[in-house]
Amino acid sequence: ATTQATTNATATATITPTPFPTFTPPPPPLPLADEHLYWQRPVPAAGPTWTDKSYPYGSTRGGSLRPHHGVEFVVPPGTLVLAVASGTVRVAGDDSQTAYGPQTNFYGNLVVLELAGTGDSPIFALYGHLSEVAVSVGQVVAAGETLGLSGASGVADGPHLHLEVRAAENNYVATLNPLLWLKPLPSTGVVAGRVVGAGGELLHEAPIALQRVDGPAPYTATTSYALNGPNADGALGENFVMDDVEPGFYQVVVASGSRRQTVDLWVYPDRVNWVEITVR
Repeated sequence: ATTQATTNATATATITPTPFPTFTPPPPPLPLADEHLYWQRPVPAAGPTWTDKSYPYGSTRGGSLRPHHGVEFVVPPGTLVLAVASGTVRVAGDDSQTAYGPQTNFYGNLVVLELAGTGDSPIFALYGHLSEVAVSVGQVVAAGETLGLSGASGVADGPHLHLEVRAAENNYVATLNPLLWLKPLPSTGVVAGRVVGAGGELLHEAPIALQRVDGPAPYTATTSYALNGPNADGALGENFVMDDVEPGFYQVVVASGSRRQTVDLWVYPDRVNWVEITVR
């Protein structure tokens, strides 16, 4: 018998990734009137310094919670809590006797800072769920000064820092979106806008996603503000905001029931990038 050896050659194919399309960005539009992205982050750089995306301002987390009046920094307990800007401490302690939210014992240990240099209409920053408070009422603090330590006091489902903006008065119904006050993380921008129906009515809790066209980017999504939720910021009239968005060319995709709308948007760093979407 004759034994014949058979040699199988294996070809190795080199796969070249499909490049992203290239686009030339247009000149950025003029800054929005009354843009105020000047607050520093309320936690140290070791952070995490990004805001929690699962329960943004105005969200009910799919109807399971009350509309959110602030943003969260999910940091370990005992993380330093810092002044976002210079100001005067107006509240320092706990809310067991006075309700600074919808009920007593809501924020637990808290600090409310009235910010300096805001003109005739005061602006307040509220810090909730602290484990320790390190300042006293009437104390003047500089930006970055320690106010206390993060924790899980009050109504909290785990250790984190809750941050609010309050305009004109220190009141739960006077909140604004902190993402329009906090400086974006380095080399990122903020996207804000309005989502409305064909008749111009605001659409509530509509899912909104950013899909980058000209390169890779982390998935970024939110929902528009809930019905009877917190307030829009000044003259903007926004009903959604997304922060820490990488610059580039995006499609903004909005779904409302069976309706879907896509709008193009260039995102530039260190500013608010405005978009309006009508879902027909």
